[in-house]
Amino acid sequence: MKKTLFLSMAMAFVTFTAFAQENAAAAPHAQMQGKMTVEERAKRQTDRINATAQLSTDQYNKVLEINKNFAGQKDALRASGTQGEDLKAQFKALNDKQEAAVKAVLTADQYAKVQAAKKEHQGAPRGE
Repeated sequence: MKKTLFLSMAMAFVTFTAFAQENAAAAPHAQMQGKMTVEERAKRQTDRINATAQLSTDQYNKVLEINKNFAGQKDALRASGTQGEDLKAQFKALNDKQEAAVKAVLTADQYAKVQAAKKEHQGAPRGE
């Protein structure tokens, strides 16, 4: 009886600990996304592109403005109440327009580097 009770308590402890760690790992990203301003998100995205493509100052400023513009549009879309497949389609359209605008600022070599980094990031396992 004591063994069964002890094993049950140990299993419950392990289960609760695993869920707590999972939620704690996801929390910073969720909190960061919710509290970041349009400018902060745009700068973060531009910095990632810059780290990959080594943008000139002029390119950096142009890409930053593009990212600010589209971050604002995405916030407005989220606030509009649109849901489901319609929301996905509208986000995809915005993302495609944003990518085209950034592509117009970058050289072919820089754009290729950004695309390669994006593919690598998409293939990476979540949480790492």
